[in-house]
Amino acid sequence: TFGDHHKVRRFAYSRSDVVVLCFSIANPNSLRHVKSMWYHEIKHFCPRAPVILVGCQLDLRYADLDAVNRARRPLAKPIKTGDIQPPEKGREVAKELGIPYYETSVVAQFGVKDVFDNAIRAALIARRHLQFWKSHLKKVQRPLLQAPCLPPKPPPPLVCVPEAPGCYCPADGPSYADAGPAGLLASPLCADVVFALGGAEKIYAHKVYLATSSPKFCDLFTMDWDQMDEPASSGDPIGGEGVAWDVAGCDPRRLEIGGTQRKKELVKRAISLDIDEDVTQDGPQAVRRRASCDLAGGRSLAEWGRGFLSVHVQLMDDPQHVVPARPMTVVTLDPLLVQPGPFLAVLRYLYTGRLDVPESGGLGIATIAELLEVFDLRMMVANLLNDEGFMNQEITKAFHLRRSNRVKECLAKGTFSDVAFRSDDGEVSAHRPLLICSCDWMAAMFGGAFVESFSPMVVFPGTSRACMKVVLEFLYTNQISPPADLNPMELIALANRLCLPRLISLTEQHAVQRLTENLQRGVDIDEEAICYLEQAQFHNAKQLAAWCQHHICTNYNSVCRKFPKEMRAMAA
Repeated sequence: TFGDHHKVRRFAYSRSDVVVLCFSIANPNSLRHVKSMWYHEIKHFCPRAPVILVGCQLDLRYADLDAVNRARRPLAKPIKTGDIQPPEKGREVAKELGIPYYETSVVAQFGVKDVFDNAIRAALIARRHLQFWKSHLKKVQRPLLQAPCLPPKPPPPLVCVPEAPGCYCPADGPSYADAGPAGLLASPLCADVVFALGGAEKIYAHKVYLATSSPKFCDLFTMDWDQMDEPASSGDPIGGEGVAWDVAGCDPRRLEIGGTQRKKELVKRAISLDIDEDVTQDGPQAVRRRASCDLAGGRSLAEWGRGFLSVHVQLMDDPQHVVPARPMTVVTLDPLLVQPGPFLAVLRYLYTGRLDVPESGGLGIATIAELLEVFDLRMMVANLLNDEGFMNQEITKAFHLRRSNRVKECLAKGTFSDVAFRSDDGEVSAHRPLLICSCDWMAAMFGGAFVESFSPMVVFPGTSRACMKVVLEFLYTNQISPPADLNPMELIALANRLCLPRLISLTEQHAVQRLTENLQRGVDIDEEAICYLEQAQFHNAKQLAAWCQHHICTNYNSVCRKFPKEMRAMAA
């Protein structure tokens, strides 16, 4: 029409049987113009034709407007939430004009057939006044009411599990896992082993951390002391060739990296067993003499491994003065081979899996790592000296995986346990150091002036042995593998008592997965969802409560028919 549409528009109304007046529910001006302009124009040109008001683009009422605006052309006016007209506005205008009202969506394929069917009905009813003798027109119904559009079923809420605080990432710097075990090493609460390095130098540690990180310490703490005086087997006691490492006489400046040639030399010496090329004067006889001087009623370790002199059990005061004096395993080390600084760095690695190289270099750490048969630590030192520290990430991951498996084994067998939890149906052995580092509630109980801090048995009423084992597995490994017959709400209740929000999230995820699997198999979970909802709200399991509430809301009619009393009680 070349711009003359407003002049020739009147020809479109000629001989019309019915007029469908459409507006967009996403444009308020469109609905406003229905009353102010279009309806009056229709009645002017075809006063006897019935009119039907239709709201289009119904799908925008439930759509993601941000995604819709991004998909539109660049200069198009964005659709705002306030622009979406509710169905009441359209019905109000239709009632004021005395015409039927319908809503449609081509995208959702809703209401299109209703509009055409009822438009035909309106046209036939209007023709009934002109052709009153035709009997078939008397049976035509008036335009019917439209069934409401059901919004799309919302997806179930996702259960989010917070990241484990013990996850190691070298780029993130020290993590919570490093602060926990490293802090326990710095202030040894519940220590059960003491390393004597000569003189008054003592280092307190924990057997479970050392034994699960180093096979050498595991053999030391689990061996039969009655047979330790027997002659050692032929060959090198630590399984390698060469002689003992001794850096006691080295100048610290020699450990610094000064040039490419020196760096290559340190790398070769760190990887090989021939590190003590500078000091080999004392020999095995001197080691035996030092062991005999430090034995003091214990068992000699001179023939068992380099760097170890003796071991014995002694009644010692607690370094934190929390509990009375108790028996501790005292391990005397050779001060010429084991220096306090590098030895503490090795212990820190065994506790946290992180390597902190001192300013003097890592050769002393590599020496002690070889004595303790911690070969992955020796490899990490070699990588750092060779400017290949990025390779240590895989070594660290493998270290944590191995220790996690060994910790699970200690939990299953009760090895190195120093406390037991008594539940309603049995006892579970545990380890105070691991609990202190992974749970603030346990740290407060075992580190405070409470009876439980030195009692060998702690009573946990209101829980089962299986539930307690799952909690301990989580505290040790940050993972859970609950048995199939364990009630998730019992585990959530215990996790809420111990203030463990991540365990609550993991249990919620496990419960939701189980409910979803039952739902996919066709199992009715309505009763289970109702039971879980109230208990989840009581025990701070908000994500599980939201999922159960979503299931009840999306299946409201069937749930109300099956459990009317429970639904009325929840509504009250």
